Amino acid sequence: MIKNIFYTIVFAFFIVGCSQKVASIYADSEKVLDTGSKLQKFHSVVYYPDDITLDFPGYIVGVEKSPKSAVASKSSVKYDLKERTYGIKRNVFRIKKEPKILYVSHILKYNGCGKKSSFIYNLYTKDKKNIPVAFDKSFDALNLLKQDIDKNIKDYDSVIIFVMGWNTSQEEAIRNFNALYKNLKSSSKNRINPLFIGVTWPSEWEVSMLPDSIVKLFSFPVKANDADDLGLMWLGVLIHKTLKDVKKPLYIIGHSFGARATSMALFEGNLIYQDKPYPKKYADTLISLQGAYSVKRFLPKGLEGIEYDISNVGQVVLTSSKYDFAMDTAFWKADYVGDDKSYKKYCEDEHKFICGKYNKNYQIVFNKATKITYLNCDTIIKNNAYLSGGGAHSDIYDKEMGDLIWKVIKRDFH
Repeated sequence: MIKNIFYTIVFAFFIVGCSQKVASIYADSEKVLDTGSKLQKFHSVVYYPDDITLDFPGYIVGVEKSPKSAVASKSSVKYDLKERTYGIKRNVFRIKKEPKILYVSHILKYNGCGKKSSFIYNLYTKDKKNIPVAFDKSFDALNLLKQDIDKNIKDYDSVIIFVMGWNTSQEEAIRNFNALYKNLKSSSKNRINPLFIGVTWPSEWEVSMLPDSIVKLFSFPVKANDADDLGLMWLGVLIHKTLKDVKKPLYIIGHSFGARATSMALFEGNLIYQDKPYPKKYADTLISLQGAYSVKRFLPKGLEGIEYDISNVGQVVLTSSKYDFAMDTAFWKADYVGDDKSYKKYCEDEHKFICGKYNKNYQIVFNKATKITYLNCDTIIKNNAYLSGGGAHSDIYDKEMGDLIWKVIKRDFH
């Protein structure tokens, strides 16, 4: 027995020792970008483009974060601060001071029907030479995406952008995209044929020497800022510039910190530019599933100093659930959208929100429709999702949520 334990320990050290001496195929790029080790999970499709896939035609836009000294010149970042609130200006001040910055590292096109995927842009391989100016080249990368979308948009009736939340690897995000898309298509009985764009981002800290609970505790405010930055920067460019000429309905959906990013992108995301500022694009619908951002962003004089101008959207739908314990444990939060206590508190303000419940018959019930619909979704956001924490925070990948999203898109309010 003792001998077996000894051999097991020796073998384990042997395996660890060997693994430390073998570099990954993209190690040189990852070293410069500081995206190796645990952060590889945010560009896993670069390694397995035909194995980690969407099950339907669509795009994955991969955003990552690296030292400014590695990916951006001092003159790279330009901000349109005209008519911005002090909260947005404060975010810009923080972005300028931070040592790292977000950029687009890869864009992968999935062709569906068993066809091979293809990279529109890939900083790790053919576009490796662009690493020192990766921030600037992100505009070019999204312009390449625009050219491809403009060429193929005739085959679709709408566009859907989806962004996942905190601590979601790229591989997990793609699995979630597949579930959400399939459920929506099933619920609509294929009456919707959207062009799908999934955006992934570095939603997790790399730190490995501390217990996971401690890492998550201290990474929460950092990743909240990163979600805002994603919205203010590349997700915003995608919406307002890349898709500016697309005349099909645009539906933007985010979960948790992804909802934070998508809301910021739609309402403030025409912030950064390369040549000249550009106007906001109109979106038909913004859906925030268990949003990890303050309800006060829709109200004047919030503590953050951020007040969303929602004139460029047809409807906003927010969900909450009493079974979402992630909203309860974020003790530094301020009235987060997904929290049932926020729902109860702000549903008294009928001038801004019209509130309703998704009832046992799966109907949205309220008196009248308005631009911002706040829904109590206790009936369908109530179970713990596979390998997730926060109670029912991630209970959004099922047929019931597909039904709700389809009702929202077709505005089937009862």
